Amino acid sequence: MRILGIASDLHISSAALVEDGQVVAAAAEERFIRSKHTRGFPARAIDYCLSSVPGGLFGVDRVAVSTNPAIDLSVPDGRYAGRARWHPEGLYSVPNNLAALVDAPYQGHATQILQTEDQPLQIDYVYHHDAHAANAFFLSPFESAAILTVDGRGEDCTALSALGHRNTFSTIDTIPYPHSVGLLYGAVTQYLGFRIDRDEWKVMGLAAYGDPDSAAYKSLRDLVEFEEGTVRVDLNYFGYYLRPSRGAVSEAFIRRFGPARRPDEALTRRHHDVAAAVQHVLEDALRYLLVDLHQRTGARKVALGGGSFMNSVFNGKITSTTPFDDIYVSSCPDDSGTSIGAALYTHCVLLGADRGPAMTHNYYGPLFGEASIDEVLSRAKLRAPAVDDPALATAHALAAGKIVGWFQGRMELGQRALGNRSILADPRSASMRDRVNDAVKFREPWRPFAPAVLAEEFATYFGPEPAVPFMERTLPVRPEAQVLIPAAVHVDGTARPQTVTADTNPLFHRLISAFRDLTGVAAVLNTSFNLAEEPIVCSPQDAIRTFYSSGLDLLILGNRVLTK
Repeated sequence: MRILGIASDLHISSAALVEDGQVVAAAAEERFIRSKHTRGFPARAIDYCLSSVPGGLFGVDRVAVSTNPAIDLSVPDGRYAGRARWHPEGLYSVPNNLAALVDAPYQGHATQILQTEDQPLQIDYVYHHDAHAANAFFLSPFESAAILTVDGRGEDCTALSALGHRNTFSTIDTIPYPHSVGLLYGAVTQYLGFRIDRDEWKVMGLAAYGDPDSAAYKSLRDLVEFEEGTVRVDLNYFGYYLRPSRGAVSEAFIRRFGPARRPDEALTRRHHDVAAAVQHVLEDALRYLLVDLHQRTGARKVALGGGSFMNSVFNGKITSTTPFDDIYVSSCPDDSGTSIGAALYTHCVLLGADRGPAMTHNYYGPLFGEASIDEVLSRAKLRAPAVDDPALATAHALAAGKIVGWFQGRMELGQRALGNRSILADPRSASMRDRVNDAVKFREPWRPFAPAVLAEEFATYFGPEPAVPFMERTLPVRPEAQVLIPAAVHVDGTARPQTVTADTNPLFHRLISAFRDLTGVAAVLNTSFNLAEEPIVCSPQDAIRTFYSSGLDLLILGNRVLTK
C-alpha cells in the first residue's frame, strides 16, 4: 500500500511517500525552489517522492492531504455556494448546499474520488490536528500513549488531546480557535519586531536574557486563563484573529506593554523581559494541558505534535515538571511533518493497517551520489580532490579551527540539520560562535548553536538525560562540560543537543569520534547548512553556492574536498 502525503498552503509545504506504514521519502518544497517556508503546492517535492514509484502518481493507492476544507461545508454559505462561478467550484457548492439537509456533515476527514481513464484517484482530506497527532503517535515507539498537539491554528481548533493505542487514536478534547497559545506566542514575536510564523525561535533564544518573574510576565499571564482543561486568551489584547488586522496585537496590548519594537531597533531590557514573559506563559499553558491530559488518561507516555512543540526549551522540561515519564517528539512536529501524518492517518486509521517502525532518523530526502557531485563540480570548473576518509579529514579541519560545510547522504526532513546538510565547527572556543554567526550564518549574535554529541558519551555532557536524536529538547549542560563546549552553550547554561549513534548515521558518528580522538571532546558544533533567510541546501549546486557566498573554509561533498 503506497500513500502520497501532501502538506500544502501551510507554513511549510511538503510531500511524503509512505509504503506499508513506513516513510520511504519526504521533503519540504522550500528545499527545491529555494524559497524559505514556502506555502505553495509542493510540486517538486511530490516529483521527488514519486521518482522511484513505477507509474508515478498512478503507482500510489491513495493521496492524503493534511488539512480538511470540508469543515467549512458544515454551514451553508450562499455568498460562495449559491452558484458556481467556475465549473469545478461545483465540488464545493453542491456539498455546501446539501449541508443544509443534514445535521453534521463533518466527520473528521473527507474523501474525494476523481475517476480517470486508468484508475480512480482517491484523495483523503485529513483534519489538520489529526495529521499532527498521527505524525506524533505513529512515528513514536509507543504502543499506547497520550497525545497532545498544539499550534497556531488548524481549521477550527488550536490544540487537540487524544489517547492512542496501536494503529488508532481517539480524540478527547480540542481548544477552539481563536484561543491559541501558539498564535499568542506569534503575536508577541511580531510585537518584538520579528516575523510571525517565522521567527518564534528567535524569541525562544532571546528569552534566556530576560527576567522570567518580571512585571511583563505577570501582565501577560493575566491575559491567559486556564480552566476545565482548556486555555482561553483575552482577545481584547490581540488582533491575530481579525481579518483584516493592522497587527497581531491590539492597541490595548500596546498600552499595557509599551510601544512595539521596530525591526531595526536595538533590543533593550524591556524586550528581553517580554520575550521571557511569552516563553514562560507558553510553558505554563503547555504544562497545564499536559497535567490535565495525564489526569484524564492516566498515561505515563505522551506523543507531542504541532508547531508549539518546536519549542525545545519547554520540551526539555516536560519530564521534570509534568507527570509524564517519557515523551516523543518527531523530527518534524511542525507543518512540514503533516504530509507524513496525513499519510499515516490514512494508512492506520482509515484503512486499519498495522503501523510501521518508529522514526529513528529523518534522512528521507534526495541522495546525490559521487557521479552527481563530480558532474556538478566539472560543470562549475572546480577542482575538489577526493579523500579516502572524509570523516577523518573533516575532524582534522575542525580541530584546526576551520568552519566546514558538510554535505552527505540523504537530506533531512525537518527544520534542523542532523549531520547530512550541516555546517560544523569546533565547539571548544566561545569565539567560534561569533565567527560562525558573523561570517557564515549572518544572524543575530545572541542566537545559540547546538552540539552534536556521541550517544555513548552523552552523559559526560548532559548527565542522565534521555537521548535526543532530533535536537528536539534543550537541556542543562553539566557545569564541568560547559568549559569543554562553550561555543555550543547558551547564556543560561543550556544546549539543544543531538545524540549521534553509529546505527543511524555511521559517517557522522565516525567524524565526531575522530574529533574526540584528536581533541578529547566528543562533540562538534552543528548548525543547518544555510545562510540567513535561505532554506537548508538540497543539492550539490546549493551547497557550492552557499560555500562561495559565506565564510566557510571547506566544503566536503561526499568524499570531495573543496577549498578557497
